[in-house]
Amino acid sequence: MTFLGLGMISMYNVRHVLHHTGKKTDKLETLMIRIGMFSVLYSIPATILIACFLYERFQRPKWEVSFVSHCYSKAPGACRAKSEEFVADSNILIFNLIKYLMMLVTGLSTGFWVLLSFKTASNWAKLLKCVGKKDSETAV
Repeated sequence: MTFLGLGMISMYNVRHVLHHTGKKTDKLETLMIRIGMFSVLYSIPATILIACFLYERFQRPKWEVSFVSHCYSKAPGACRAKSEEFVADSNILIFNLIKYLMMLVTGLSTGFWVLLSFKTASNWAKLLKCVGKKDSETAV
């Protein structure tokens, strides 16, 4: 995150210098906006994910003790059976859903960055045209 922030500051300084020399900075500004959006879409879920990992790290011994004490208080084999009585922490489900959602959001933002760019779409169109031409030539 530090390098991302330093990179944005450096890019802003370059844009400022280019703007004063009279050169066009439209493409640089567009790139800066895209990098800024990507950094927000990446850093917020990554921060939440780190918080989830820390929460899991400090709560795991409590969950394990609760599970083991529940298992050994019943008859042998009771751990394998479904039990409504065992609740280690009522927030485990919500915690895991948030953790996996943040992993998905991080991956989706990266995927959107790559897949929704004009260059990527035009390259895929060119590739599909070439593949379509080769298939029709070999069929004749």
